[in-house]
Order: sequence, then C-alpha cells, then structure tokens
Amino acid sequence: MIALRATAQNGDAEGSVASTHTQKPFAFEVFSIRPHEPGTRPLDVRFTPNGYIATTDLGFAIKLAYFPQDWRKWSSWKIVNAPAWVNTDWYEIEARVAPEDEAAWQADQVAWKKSGGMTDSKLLRSAWRLALTERCKLSIHITPTQARYLDLVVGKHGANLKETVPGAIEPVKLKTVKLGDGFYIEDNGQRQFVGVSMAELAVLLTKLSPDSPVQDKTSLTGRYDFTLPWYDRQHNPDSEFSSPLDRMPLTDAGLMLKPGKGPAYEINIDHIERPDAN
Repeated sequence: MIALRATAQNGDAEGSVASTHTQKPFAFEVFSIRPHEPGTRPLDVRFTPNGYIATTDLGFAIKLAYFPQDWRKWSSWKIVNAPAWVNTDWYEIEARVAPEDEAAWQADQVAWKKSGGMTDSKLLRSAWRLALTERCKLSIHITPTQARYLDLVVGKHGANLKETVPGAIEPVKLKTVKLGDGFYIEDNGQRQFVGVSMAELAVLLTKLSPDSPVQDKTSLTGRYDFTLPWYDRQHNPDSEFSSPLDRMPLTDAGLMLKPGKGPAYEINIDHIERPDAN
C-alpha cells in the first residue's frame, strides 16, 4: 500500500475546461493497485466506511475521474489517444482514506445515495485523479466539442400537463420512485408523474437513451403532473421495441424528442504509464 500526497489539481471535469482551482484535492491515504489474475474472482466494486475496492480497467477509472458526474452523459464524452492496454488490462484496487477524512467520505456516500445515483462521489473523483497522476503519470488535456443529443420539446398541439398542487397526490407505498424533487407512481402499465420538472424528466429519459443524452428544450419552468404509458414486461410481455425510449412514449403529455446537439468533451491522453504493482 502506497501513501498518496495531495497537490493542487483542477476542479471537476466540466469546470476544469474553463478554470483551475488551487484548493487541496481529496486523496486516498493509501492506495493499492495490482494486476487482476485471470481466473480469480474480481473484487466487488463498492465503497467501504473508510475506502473503496474494485476490479477495473484504467479506462473506466479515467471516466470516473474526469467524465461528468452524471454517468448518463458519458455517451457524449470520449477518451482519445489512449494505448489499447488502458481498456484491456484489469487491476485490483484497494484504497483507504485517512482517519480524519472518514466522516467526510461517509457523508459524501450518503449524498450520492440520496441523489439516486444521479451523481458520482465527488471525493472518489478527486482521489482517482490524484492516484492516476501519481501512480500512472497520467497527463491529459480536455477539448470541448459537440455531440448528438436528443431535445425534449413541446409537440405540435401543445403540452398536456397540469400545474402541480403540492400535496394533492400522495406517494403510493412500494410503487413510487423519486425523481429529483418530484416522483412518479408506476402501476398498471403506466407512470403517473407528480411535481416533476421537464429537466428531471429529461434525466429519466436519458436513462432510456443509451446513445444520446436528453436535454430539456421545452422552455417550461414549472412542476407538473402528467401520466405516460410504460410498456413493462409485466403488462406487455410480447412487446418488442426498437429503442428503450419506445417503452415510454411522450405523446400523451404533448411532448416529443427530436435530434439536437449538445456540449461534450474529449479527454486527450498526453501520457500514461502502466502502474507498478504494490
């Protein structure tokens, strides 16, 4: 296990494009990395009360360190100029934070779980950046670019949405899923959305869009109630869909998706070395 020392680094991936911060980054106190032995059981990827363990390739580690915290936007970001082994060699990672950092580490994981996984751990991102810099001599530069998005827009005949009346519709036990500051009730082959913004709906739609993030272009700024079909296996066992987005068509709410463009970035690998095992 090797101790890592913190040095000044850039902020989060999007912010680092425009600015550099000198605040001391969060780092693992000790960090062990060793090649994964073929035929052995990989380590479960998980947080511990005082650290992190995983079996991973370094391409995924770079994504954790520099891609947007919302993993649903990862399809629009690219890693370029990386040697092939970055995505083929697997490593066992066992890391531990300093005792004085355990409370912050645990609080960060609580916030991550509360978000429903919509963000990554900010402290893990910082710690991975330092580990990659020190153990792999990683050097990168980030290039802004444009990528294919889907735009959530109002349909030709206008939106079919109701302004939310707070408290008018209550969650249903075991059938309710939180969505940002709103929620939806999934039952009988449909999803009833309550108090949901269009930006939050775009986040949910991005989950169903493996190739393109969805961005809100409706210009609707309120919170709304509406119901959409949900073609799940229970109610539609024989249905086949050309895209996961077809499982929740938007026409009942007077909304639609159309091709668009949105911001993206390329992570250019200037230098990286295989880490020495320890």
